[in-house]
Amino acid sequence: MRLLVLLLIAISAGCGRHEPPAKEYELRGQILAVKPDTQQLVVRHEDIKGFMPAMTMPYTVEDAALLEGKAPGDLITATLVVGETSAHLSAVTKTGHAPIEVPPTQPEVSVFDMVKEGAAVPDAKLVDEDGTPRPISSYKGHRLVLTFIYTRCPDPEFCVLMNQQFSALQKTILSTPALADVRLLSISFDPDYDTPTVLKEYAGIQRANPQIWRFATGTKDEIAPLAAKFGVTATSNGTPVLIHNLGTAVIDARGNLVKLHSTNQWKPADVVAELTASTGTP
Repeated sequence: MRLLVLLLIAISAGCGRHEPPAKEYELRGQILAVKPDTQQLVVRHEDIKGFMPAMTMPYTVEDAALLEGKAPGDLITATLVVGETSAHLSAVTKTGHAPIEVPPTQPEVSVFDMVKEGAAVPDAKLVDEDGTPRPISSYKGHRLVLTFIYTRCPDPEFCVLMNQQFSALQKTILSTPALADVRLLSISFDPDYDTPTVLKEYAGIQRANPQIWRFATGTKDEIAPLAAKFGVTATSNGTPVLIHNLGTAVIDARGNLVKLHSTNQWKPADVVAELTASTGTP
């Protein structure tokens, strides 16, 4: 009997170490590079529903044979298999071919390097529109909503919309005592142009209340890796217009990520609900 009990305990412990089943997602995009030496495809893809935003990143293929007949510019559909610590493509089907509009030098972001919900957000040495040091860690004790923009962005569905959403959040914060500790931070990923002086003028145009809503910048070596942690990349196409995606993070007073919105589909009411559900104390 004692032997049977020990055996059952051993089996139970072994079962507890099993990884949860992998999840599968449909991926649609364009191949930017084929890397046979690392058995990878670099793909610029659309939003992967329920998993991650549109971005450019390398994907390992399950079988090297999947690389055969594939070339930069090919349009594909694929099955993305995501486990606890790795991801790979188990099927890749060519659906067409088109010229590559975005240079393949666009930064690559791995979803496994992004900050996870419940985890501490990374710190960064930033300066605000007044030229005052404004590291992310300085917001501990305050709930924080953070987004990435650049002042020359012309797209009404991207940075312009983020500013409108933050303006609406600012009004709600000012009129809601329970949200008095909440702060807003817009970080520019165009530090060469968006100096504190430029951001100061821009903040005035947005009617940002400096007690609530700040704009910040930093060196490229600070901004790029920080943005990547939130799934955001930006690259130049030879003009002042940057090719980029979006990332808006809701952070609790302890400095932990509550929610990452990777598209422009979120509403101020969504963020208010997430802030309300999070703690207002460190």
